[in-house]
Amino acid sequence: MKKNILLLILSFILFNPSFCPPPAAASESIQEIQFMTENSPPFNYIEDKKIKGIFVEVLMAVSRQMESPLGWDRILVLPWARGYQSLSDGGKKCLFGTARTKERETLFKWAGPVTHNRIILIAKAGSEIHINAIDRIRSLKTGVVKEDMAEKLLLESDLPTESLFRAFGDNAAIDLIQDLDRGMIDVWAHGDMYARWLMKKKALNPKVFKTVYVLREEQMYFAFSQDVSNGFVSVFQRALDRVKKRGDIKRILKTYLSEDIGHL
Repeated sequence: MKKNILLLILSFILFNPSFCPPPAAASESIQEIQFMTENSPPFNYIEDKKIKGIFVEVLMAVSRQMESPLGWDRILVLPWARGYQSLSDGGKKCLFGTARTKERETLFKWAGPVTHNRIILIAKAGSEIHINAIDRIRSLKTGVVKEDMAEKLLLESDLPTESLFRAFGDNAAIDLIQDLDRGMIDVWAHGDMYARWLMKKKALNPKVFKTVYVLREEQMYFAFSQDVSNGFVSVFQRALDRVKKRGDIKRILKTYLSEDIGHL
């Protein structure tokens, strides 16, 4: 009799396509995870001795959704290379916001996406500049922040270094926006999220500018070390999905960013 009952249960599981096993439960609390990030506005940054930013706000909303609110002291701000190495070394850790690339896919466990990060070329809205291939910018004067990702991408594309106008220092980005506005450079290469954050911070009109080329686009995630259980990552993802559905992420983005920069 017992054998027949077991066979019936097994048959139901194997041949009923609507059956789904319950999701794995988290084996750890969010309070056990060491959350790490870098100083990279608008995603995460220190201002007035307090950490803030898009990802920070999203993390706090997720922790509240999980009914275990995190304190600000649960987030460690490190140089990117050090945080990435710490995540790779294992332990109950999470590094955010991390681009989910093919090279990193199997190294970590992922929850997201939260938002994107595009490296773009920005020109004056009234200019006649239209770019459909990277080679088209060889004749243009392109502003970059020294040692920024945009500079690296342009150099990897074999763009001649003499066509780059490099700015450096704490005010490099705002200097380049002003140079672009004055016609001292033709285009500015930078992350669109940072550019929109800076425009809002400085009360600049994003409609004065336009996006003329996208160098790279990545989706940004929470990356967990392999030592964090699949169950916890699933619970975190479901909480993040609820935060998204509620409209919290859109509200957070609006808080930190100007309107979108005009597209191609």
